Amino acid sequence: MKNFKRIIIWTLIPVVIELIGLLCLNLFYFNGDANFSIKKVDISSKQAEHKIKVKIPEYAEQIKVASSGNYISYYDGQSLHVVDTIKNDEKEVNLENELSYYTWNLDTDNMFIAEKTSTGGNSSNLKFESYDAKRDEIYPLKNLDKNQDLSILLPDDSYEVKRVAFSGPSNVVYVMSLGNEETNGRIYRIDVMIRMNLVNFGRCRLGNIAAVNDENGDEIIYEDRTYNRIRTGRGRVIATGENAMHYLLNTDENNNIYIGNGENNKVNKIFISNLDVDKRKIYTLPSYVNKNNIYITRDRKIYVDNPEAGEVKELTTGKVTKYDGKLISLYEYGIVSQDGNKIVNSLF
Repeated sequence: MKNFKRIIIWTLIPVVIELIGLLCLNLFYFNGDANFSIKKVDISSKQAEHKIKVKIPEYAEQIKVASSGNYISYYDGQSLHVVDTIKNDEKEVNLENELSYYTWNLDTDNMFIAEKTSTGGNSSNLKFESYDAKRDEIYPLKNLDKNQDLSILLPDDSYEVKRVAFSGPSNVVYVMSLGNEETNGRIYRIDVMIRMNLVNFGRCRLGNIAAVNDENGDEIIYEDRTYNRIRTGRGRVIATGENAMHYLLNTDENNNIYIGNGENNKVNKIFISNLDVDKRKIYTLPSYVNKNNIYITRDRKIYVDNPEAGEVKELTTGKVTKYDGKLISLYEYGIVSQDGNKIVNSLF
């Protein structure tokens, strides 16, 4: 009997201690007078809406902006400079050879760089590299099958990279190079394995290029300036330009192709075609606009720049965004412009 009582007592002791502990918590932490304020902190939004204000030298050229707005870049004639717009920290990207072309990738803070190297005589190579802005690292693009640096032997020294188009989901890059003879332009396709092949297209004077991903894979879209056509790499004619000049403006993430209709590099209509759907949408502008003042974003928005007023208007909603100075580029959250020797932003 005594042993049984001891067992009961020793069993009750920890229960009592636990009850006392809970009572203390109730009195000092969970009492009715406590007030809780819960505030949602959207970290991604804070980063997205940061103010951009960085200084660049007067001689800066080829100023470009990463889609995130986290980095701006410029060329000083010898090297690329990359500025972190959040930390206002500047890095120099040392190039071993002459810069032919560079651009920021679609959705990452990486650069695609084409350098030109002399092979002696009147010949040159194009060498391709990628620069990771977050890691501050540059590395050559290598063919993953052969483990060799990717390069192109150019027909002659006059050739330069003029435009680069990214296909998006398929990670395919199209590179257009032109020489003195514009009808001898070339388009190269670089796939995800860093394998390269020459795109076959009709002999013509090339204009702008863009890329889409349809149900059959990636596809190059290009301006045929000789015959005033917008064509695909597979030979399909998207626009004939029978009554006016057609200008390839851009593509979006839904395989839509945006074509300006007008003359003398100005357009007053925008046609939207799709490779998968036999349907066309038309926007009529109130007046002629320089084709270079029309911006098509990946998320299907059309922006028209009015440099004289310092404002950009979104075509479908009519929303206007003001900016200071000269427009440099649109990015995911707004406009980047150059105001004197400063690069600043204006949020949509």
